Parts: sequence; C-alpha cells; structure tokens
Amino acid sequence: MVSMDLHRKERPRLIVMFEEGAVTPAEIMLSLTDWADVMLVVGTSPYTAAVKPFLYEIAEAITWDQPRAELLDRLRRWRPDGIITYAERMLVPTAEVAAELGLLFHSVTTANLLRDKFQQRRRLAEAGVQRTRSVSLTGVDQWRDAAAQVGFPLVVKPRLGEGSQYTHLVHSVAQGEALLCDLSKSYSGVLVAEEFIAGKRRPPFGDYVSVESCVVDGKITHLEITGKFPILPPFREQGHFWPAPVSDSERDDILDLTQRALAGLGISTGLTHTEVKLTADGPRLIEVNGRIGGQINELAVRACGTDLIAAGARIALGLSSDELVLKPSKTYFQYHNLPPLEARRLTGVRGAAAAKTVAGVTSYEIYLHPPAPLERGVMTTWIDAVRGEAHDHDEMLAVLDQANELLSFVYETPSGEVTLPAMWTQQRTSHRS
Repeated sequence: MVSMDLHRKERPRLIVMFEEGAVTPAEIMLSLTDWADVMLVVGTSPYTAAVKPFLYEIAEAITWDQPRAELLDRLRRWRPDGIITYAERMLVPTAEVAAELGLLFHSVTTANLLRDKFQQRRRLAEAGVQRTRSVSLTGVDQWRDAAAQVGFPLVVKPRLGEGSQYTHLVHSVAQGEALLCDLSKSYSGVLVAEEFIAGKRRPPFGDYVSVESCVVDGKITHLEITGKFPILPPFREQGHFWPAPVSDSERDDILDLTQRALAGLGISTGLTHTEVKLTADGPRLIEVNGRIGGQINELAVRACGTDLIAAGARIALGLSSDELVLKPSKTYFQYHNLPPLEARRLTGVRGAAAAKTVAGVTSYEIYLHPPAPLERGVMTTWIDAVRGEAHDHDEMLAVLDQANELLSFVYETPSGEVTLPAMWTQQRTSHRS
C-alpha cells in the first residue's frame, strides 16, 4: 500500500455512495473533506431527499437514479482513486461500480452475500462456519412449509433488511399467518424465516455483542468487541459500550467465529461489523455486515481518538493508515431511549437539561424533536443519546441510572396521551423487582 501524505499537492479522490445508514452527512464532512476530494453518489430514499441540500454543500454530488452508462462515464472522467459506502443498501451498487472502474471494494459476489442474509446463511453453512435453518419466503402460501422446516420459535424478516424493520419473532403457525397478511399491506419484498438463536440471559447487559474488524489485502484484524444493552422486543437495539463484558475464553471464541465467517464470505478489504449471539453453547453468528456499524465511529473517536470513517476511506483508497488500535482505557458508552411500540407521536421530552449535568455524562442529544411522528413500526427508532464514560461497568450503570431517572417522555398513543419514564428506568425497575 502507498504511504499517505496529507500535504501532497494532489488530494486523493474518493467516491462515497451515500444513503441513510451508519454515517451521517456531517460525519462525512468532518472525517473526509479536509484531506480528500469527495464525490457523493446520492441514493433515492426519502432520507436522502431531505438531506440533499446539505450534501450538495459539503461535496460534489450526483444522483444514483440515472442511466448507468452515463453515471459510469461521469465517474470515469472524474478519475477517482477509491470508492466506499457506509450504508447497507448501497453495498451491491458500490461493488458494481467498483468492478466497472477497477477500484478496491468487496467483490460483487461478496457484496451480495453481505446484503442478502439468506444467501449469507447458505454460504456460511457451505463454508463449515455455522448452519442456521433458514427459508426464503415469498408469500403466505409458503408459510406452513417454511415453518415446518425451520421450527419455532423463528424470526421473520426481510432478506434485504436493515435497522430491524419488519423483523418479528414468531411462536406459532397462526401467529405467522396473521403477521404475513398484515406485512403484505406495507411490505412487498421477499422475506426470510430463520431459526431464532436464543441467547443466554446476562442482565443488565445484552445477550449479544458485535465485532469491529478491519481487512486489508485479505488480512483480517479484529479491532474491538462491542458490548450491548438488552434488546427491546421485538429486535430493537438500545446502544452499546466498550469494553464488552466477556471473559478471555469467550473473547477468543467470539473472535475465532468472526474470523472464520469473514474468510468464508470472501471479504478481502474494508471495515466490517459482525453481530454475535452469546448462547449457552457458545457464540453463534447473527449476521456479518460489510461496513462500519451505526454509531461505532462516535465511540471510537471519543474512546480512542480513532476515526473509523477516515480509516475505511484510506483502506478504500489503497493508502496506508496508522495501525488501527481500539483499546479504551475506561468504559465508554452510548445509550438510546426508545418509544413504546404503541406510541404514535413523541410530544415532549422532559429533564434533558438536568440529564446533561450528571457526572459521567459527556453529552445528551435529542434525535427526535417533539412533535415527532413515530410511524416506523418495529424498526429501531432512537429518541436520544446518552453518551458518557466511567471507570468500569458498575459505574456506567450508576451513571445511566442517575441520568435516565431525570428523563421522561410524553407520547400520543391510540388510547390517549401518556407520560412515561425513560425506557432505561422502566427496564431497571422491572429487573430489580
């Protein structure tokens, strides 16, 4: 790889295939535009439509929604040195463009395996990494056969999903039939029914972790194992922290499983985010993602002074980077309150100013500013972020207890307006009782 000189006259040129995902426009601006020329290829979702004016302010930008030959011709004339995406739904388009332009990225085959979790399961089984019962599901008429092959409980989710959208835990044939009929009103894509991997309860922490890894020229380096807070039903994430509360033997087993999974999927370049369930029989793969995990960069910058967005870009450009090291000296955390599933609108946040003053809280940020609709069903929708640091896990829990006890949220629900404590406080109260 070529050594990088940030003071050279010609700055590297990087294509960023942009969509809603793990990295925001502001993070791209802060992490990339000081040292690289960026060309944004912008997707077509409602999210990108909303942020497009800002995107055009921070970098040169073109839309993905145009004839492919014209897009490739323009990108070739721009003479890019590399290409990257931080968004799940742009993995395959990025791989296709990279192949056409001769740039580093996942192969098209690998990108499809990373994007299509059904095909990913099949490949991992073929590679001898892990067998997970999984059946592709195109309609209600296939449901009974699929359920018989997989067994209960099982998970129904989109083959090309993200953010837990349309993801449900199913315990019976009747429940699944009713669910599929209901989903058909709002979702037309292909679903998958797969074995539910039951984790070993580890309160007050979650029963799963993620592994953040870096791959350069086929060499895999695991940067850190990320601890998680408990999942809210059906599969909504509440945040994460470093270091993960795992033993040395668990750590070795988790990293070995991740190593074999990345190799089995043919990953040769880039940053990856692998989710692993901690079961009574040892770690089992949930899924491998071929990009940085959501909110992981904020944690890396704050805990270790390491910018993973920039590091991923340098790998994509074929430029050497300082050896990535993620070794937090303390416990660093991000916690996100979520609304109850029945809530339709967030109408108030109380106690925000007080929560910011709690010792150990480094910042408190509101993502959803009232009044804000809550119409994304079972998809993970974060209201806020409580970020902080502590000497150990016990102190982290105490800081979160204190900060969240000061917070309450007002919701509109089908039965009227309600004011509820922070989700963290509700869970901790339930756990203690």
